[in-house]
Amino acid sequence: MAGQKVGEAIRAVLDVIGLGLKYTLRPERLTIYYPYEVPDYMGRVRGWIGLWTERCTSCMICARICPTNAIKMYMEKNGRRYPGIDYGRCIMCHYCIDACPTYALYPTDMRDLAFYRHEDMMYTPDMMRKPPQVPKLVPQVVKVVHEYSGGRVVKVRLGELGEHKPLPPAPSVPVVES
Repeated sequence: MAGQKVGEAIRAVLDVIGLGLKYTLRPERLTIYYPYEVPDYMGRVRGWIGLWTERCTSCMICARICPTNAIKMYMEKNGRRYPGIDYGRCIMCHYCIDACPTYALYPTDMRDLAFYRHEDMMYTPDMMRKPPQVPKLVPQVVKVVHEYSGGRVVKVRLGELGEHKPLPPAPSVPVVES
């Protein structure tokens, strides 16, 4: 009985050593040299949330449905409340976009949100009207994607990354005046 347990323990140790050698000799990970290379997510990642204030009815459904309480309503000069987002708390679930009855909140393909200070993560309605400007840190940025080829992960360069796309036009949904 004791010999069988020792044999199982030795086999488990050898399995772990073998797995370590496998990943040492044939790694399944690749390094992306950010900011020189940017991963191409191909629509799999949710991004920055935009706001059309002219569509917002101040119903506060977005603030109520947010699972992390990242949305706060701000009073504007016109006497209405509009949502602002704390990206330090936001988990990009986009429940707020799904719940908005007038499509005032909309998704964008802006995914590179990096901040130097916590205060910069607080987006007021004025800041949400236009996408954040991502500074170009290096002169040439290359888009890359990971693919499997012959049982191995390889990095494929897709070419130079262009400028960010402008905001999409508002969907044709009737605006409710209050």
